[in-house]
Amino acid sequence: MKRTLAIALMIVLVAGAALAQTDDRPSTIEDVFLRQQIELQILQSQASSTDRETKLIALETVRKMYESGDLEPDTRTFDIIQDLATEGTSNQVRQSGRVINNFPVVRKEAAALLGDIGGPEAQGVLLSMVREDPEPMVLAEAIYALGKIGPEDNADMVADHIVFTLIRENAKISPDNNLALATLLALQALFDAGIEFEDPQQLSDTIGLIIDISTNYRYITIVRDRARDVLARLTGTADT
Repeated sequence: MKRTLAIALMIVLVAGAALAQTDDRPSTIEDVFLRQQIELQILQSQASSTDRETKLIALETVRKMYESGDLEPDTRTFDIIQDLATEGTSNQVRQSGRVINNFPVVRKEAAALLGDIGGPEAQGVLLSMVREDPEPMVLAEAIYALGKIGPEDNADMVADHIVFTLIRENAKISPDNNLALATLLALQALFDAGIEFEDPQQLSDTIGLIIDISTNYRYITIVRDRARDVLARLTGTADT
């Protein structure tokens, strides 16, 4: 019901904005500003809804804005992505003591969008997600997104977060293969981008960790094979 009302509101507002432009006069700066404000209000209403599907609609709207070149960092729209990326973790809505906005799929899709947007702002949100989010599928998407963005100006921090996640996952009796694969892919992307460990001990420990994964049958074949690929890249870095 909430989703239906939100969508109905969006249709009414958009239709009203469209009707305002049906005359022959050109759009003024005030017209454009008003239309943008209406669109932002709709987006904020969708994002603040307690309905998962409505939040996903908000993310899809932002993705279309990004793909059309209408999205920039340091905007209220980017703040909406950040809020959706932490839905149910640091950004909680409680009802009778229960968190009612814990939607991992929303956080996962927000992480994917941040990886596409890129830049230091997106990277900062993703690093927070890696530190705070308990869901393996969200962590996998956030770490993969960090690999897509690359080191930026935080090479050591990004590498530390990725390696720590891999260490933590490898310590489990039943590690999550998807998370392990995403972490290895991110590491490979960072090394392809030219990142190097400043601490020789950290490099040595990372090599030992990836050797273990490459021969450990707790992981599926594709993960072990990817570990071997990353190991080859790491040892190449170590020899230079």
